[in-house]
Amino acid sequence: MSKKIITKKQQTIITLILSFRFINSKQIQQFLQHKDHRRINTWLKDLEQKNYIVREFKPRFGALTKPTVCYLTVLGRKYIRNTFKNTDEKYLARLRDDKKRSKSFKVRCQVIADCFLIIFSNKVSEFVKDLEVRLKEGITLHYNEFQFFNPAFYHDLDFILLPQLKPDAYVYIRRRQGITHTCIYVLDAYIPRLMLQYTLKHIFTVLNEEDWEDDSISSLQIYFICPNNMVIIYLRRLLSSFLERYYGSNTLIFHFATRNQLYKRQKEHSEKIGWITVSTDDE
Repeated sequence: MSKKIITKKQQTIITLILSFRFINSKQIQQFLQHKDHRRINTWLKDLEQKNYIVREFKPRFGALTKPTVCYLTVLGRKYIRNTFKNTDEKYLARLRDDKKRSKSFKVRCQVIADCFLIIFSNKVSEFVKDLEVRLKEGITLHYNEFQFFNPAFYHDLDFILLPQLKPDAYVYIRRRQGITHTCIYVLDAYIPRLMLQYTLKHIFTVLNEEDWEDDSISSLQIYFICPNNMVIIYLRRLLSSFLERYYGSNTLIFHFATRNQLYKRQKEHSEKIGWITVSTDDE
């Protein structure tokens, strides 16, 4: 069988799909900062023909077709494994069943990608460039540096809370005043209230049980991207009782916003999202 050669841009696309699991063609275009969407689709079609990825799309007669959603195939995962030394085998194993994932899971993965593109838009080039370095050489955390991570890279990080909190994304920022650890969660559209209670309870159980606090930490920040304002209202009510029983020394900050607020910033090119913030420093 002939070797299936791919271009440098296509290799970058594969690393983006690995990182976000489900990502659409429009998002790939934004990460690559490429002007021609037709060129992006040509690269994706070629990757699909070579059996590295699956492209999911449903053309609708008389309506605009939504961007095609991509995920890795068996051959795509094998390519990652053979090309990069610093891959997490457990994470790759979870990708085996991606063709069976629910619609809500696929949407959540794409919202996480949008979170980065909207909130950290000035870091896109840096993030894409760093992906292959992480996969080839591992992760190095430098002073005064911002770094965004997906679960694909959690195995290479030593922050003790990550295995228990399991955020959808994690941001590390180290400055002179200390390290800011940020966990980002995207909540599903129809998440039941019982699950919201469990989510907060689990977070505080982990914080109270783990010996994670030290002088190097400036703050732990937790962001919730919520489906609507009703979920934010409910979470804030629950949060007050949990904070009353929290006695940690490091600053703990919760931020809430809806998906609509996120996309409104993108559409209107506004500077602020309008986060609702609750901090232990306010208590």
